[in-house]
Amino acid sequence: MKIKTGIKTKSVLLALMLAATVPALTITGCMSEDAVEDETDGALKIINKAAESEQNTTVNIPEEDLHNSNIKAIGTDYNSAAPEDCTISAEFTIKDFNLDEGTLTFKAYTEELFEASEISLMQIGDTLNVGGEAIVVESIQDKDGELIINGGIEEGGTDLITNGTGTYKVHGMDDYATYVQIGGSTLPISEQLTISDAYKDASAPVEADYEGLSDYLEGLEGASDSYTYLATQITIQNGKIVNITRRWIP
Repeated sequence: MKIKTGIKTKSVLLALMLAATVPALTITGCMSEDAVEDETDGALKIINKAAESEQNTTVNIPEEDLHNSNIKAIGTDYNSAAPEDCTISAEFTIKDFNLDEGTLTFKAYTEELFEASEISLMQIGDTLNVGGEAIVVESIQDKDGELIINGGIEEGGTDLITNGTGTYKVHGMDDYATYVQIGGSTLPISEQLTISDAYKDASAPVEADYEGLSDYLEGLEGASDSYTYLATQITIQNGKIVNITRRWIP
């Protein structure tokens, strides 16, 4: 009996030692009794604690447990026919000015910003609308605060970083923000129009007003006759364009 007891004790100890060496897999933010919440506050995060370097881990989640939230960028509700008072990014050329009718035709854009509260609850199965595409979330990795969705931009997914204002933005190539077209309008130009155009020099923008609009447009040089959404913003008040600002981009 003593021999059998000794064998049983050794077996128990061996089992405990083996259990201690198995890597712990933590899944947070999904519908599981074993899930452990952490600072991601609901975002699905898969971590192999025993790995010294990050690894991609595949987890099969039952279809009935998948989220189906449809996450969209904020500020995309633009009424092209009758826009509310706002300042938006815009794209147009000097040919889009109609001085006879006193109008400007432009495409409206907005930077893609997402509510932090929605991103913190994002889970596998949700749909993230980014870059004009609807991405079904298949994986989420948190790398030093940067959320890598579906392997990141290089693998057909996207990368999100905090914007410091309660929002997340897309971490694009060369650190440029991403924009999405939200409409297009032809609007009258207000007689109170002001223009600040730094296409040549950021420290010395060209200033113009409604009375000097024609001379301003004639003075633009070849490469500067296109206004891109990355550099240009227009302000709309009471259905009219009251300001056009173009910043210098290196």
